[in-house]
Amino acid sequence: MADLPVHIGTSQRQDTQKGGQSGTRAVILSVAARLFGEVGYHGAGMRQLADLVGIEPASVYSHFRSKGEILQVLAWQCADDFAATLRPVYESELNTRSKLQRMIELHVEVLIRNLEQAPVFNREWQHLEPEAKAEYARLRDNYEGMYRAVIRQGIAQHLFKPMDEKFAALTLLSALNFMPQWYRPEGEKSPQELGEILASMLLQGLLKSF
Repeated sequence: MADLPVHIGTSQRQDTQKGGQSGTRAVILSVAARLFGEVGYHGAGMRQLADLVGIEPASVYSHFRSKGEILQVLAWQCADDFAATLRPVYESELNTRSKLQRMIELHVEVLIRNLEQAPVFNREWQHLEPEAKAEYARLRDNYEGMYRAVIRQGIAQHLFKPMDEKFAALTLLSALNFMPQWYRPEGEKSPQELGEILASMLLQGLLKSF
């Protein structure tokens, strides 16, 4: 295990030992998210996960029935955070440009506070069990649908260039979702500042020239 580039800090290990069931469950999820990101869902083992958390494998199974359940919980945590954060803006009375700008800014903020789960949100969710995978794909499509709808509205208002709204939304979200690959918490820009910069840059590619 010494060569595995995934570790938990001393404080997390103490939380596991002292924090009881809810604390242990949270640490398992946190470590699992990083483990899935480092070695992939199929490359991660439950014993490996238990060793990193500092508990016996049986203790992991007392919180989660399987590795698949851990993946599902992580995936739904991300999906719920994205939807709950952006839907109020999507349903607001903001004008189209301001609405899309704010949605982009908030997407960045949600990504940053879920950096550990980013690999799950971006790729590892595809290893969910078939029924859960289909439901998660539907949640992602609903989320992307908010962007498609706002872009479609902007096109109808002659605010945005005529374009394929689905392709535009996917391009926008793909650019944003790559951010965890290069973002560093110790960087000069705050999450809010970074969101504003990315929103400004991405909107420029959509706006019509008058």
